[in-house]
Amino acid sequence: MTLTGICRSLPSTVSIVLAILVPSVLAAADAPTPSDNPGSQAVAVTIDAENLIELYRSSPNLKIIDVRHREDYVQGHIETARNLPLAETDCATLAKLAKSAEQAMVLYCNGNAGDASIEAIQIASGCGYKRLFWLRGGFVEWRDKDYPYVID
Repeated sequence: MTLTGICRSLPSTVSIVLAILVPSVLAAADAPTPSDNPGSQAVAVTIDAENLIELYRSSPNLKIIDVRHREDYVQGHIETARNLPLAETDCATLAKLAKSAEQAMVLYCNGNAGDASIEAIQIASGCGYKRLFWLRGGFVEWRDKDYPYVID
């Protein structure tokens, strides 16, 4: 099943609850708050895998960015995610993926400590991006919940 397929197959009660919650999450992105990761100075909304599914459903232009090394990315990544390794993340490379500072963007890494994605969020915030989401559990959470992923 694809990410789009998951979005279509959510039970209607889940869809109704998420329909109520997601506008709040998206509104929060307009007025970012510090992530709940200790020591992080990044500005992002923390989400989990289920929130990502609903964001994908409700935001057709959502950019999903995997900041892991290419070797990890090709072994499995979230469908539609673009690989932008942390070492290559700067304002110029981000601008190639998200032209507008208002573009909603989810960043993730493996999810263990989240250090790479937190650093990438700090860079994106410094570049002026305002609608940032941090997939706290990263790819590990996504895979462990048996959501579909792509192997290149």
